[in-house]
Amino acid sequence: MAQAAEPAPRRIGRPPRLSRDRIVQVASEIDPADLTLTAVADRLGAARNAVAYHVGSREDLLALVIERRLATRLADLHVPLDDWRAAVRTASHGMLDALLEEGPAALAVTRAPLPGVIGPSEDLLKALTKAGFTTHDAGRTLGMLAELVYAAARNSLDAGAASTTAAALVEVIESRADAYPTFAEALDQRWEPREQLNFSLNVVILGLERVLDD
Repeated sequence: MAQAAEPAPRRIGRPPRLSRDRIVQVASEIDPADLTLTAVADRLGAARNAVAYHVGSREDLLALVIERRLATRLADLHVPLDDWRAAVRTASHGMLDALLEEGPAALAVTRAPLPGVIGPSEDLLKALTKAGFTTHDAGRTLGMLAELVYAAARNSLDAGAASTTAAALVEVIESRADAYPTFAEALDQRWEPREQLNFSLNVVILGLERVLDD
């Protein structure tokens, strides 16, 4: 009687059809506060280390999820190429809107963005270089605008920390209003993060106009 063939040994490693895109898709369905590699692995019926193989740490996965969401939110943002001033405002406010819509988790993203997020920045650079700015100056402008937008988002989304800091500052200034009268007066002129961004953009545009004239 012929001996029955032994079953093939079970392969150890990544499950079939497990990919970064599939992992990020599933992770996007989980509240960021509850997102863990284990939670994603359980939904996929995969091992936690197999998920980690594709996406790295929990922080890396969260960044990928947020980047995908930001790319979706920015997909319809139209940055004008023939008006660099409008391009500066449109790109800046569009990114701020996307960050605010995403919520506090968006502030955790520190990695390089995905192409879908880079799209509006590419259009802004095109608008600037088309207007006569060098690629170098356009790139520096983009970096400055990113910092301004992120600051506005942070001040809007991290309202608790911002209010605590503001309250402490008010207390210090009020106790020495005679020594710092101008600071005390300026502190009374409260402004929202978006108002601050608008003021900053006005200053940036005035400075860029000077760069073009030189």
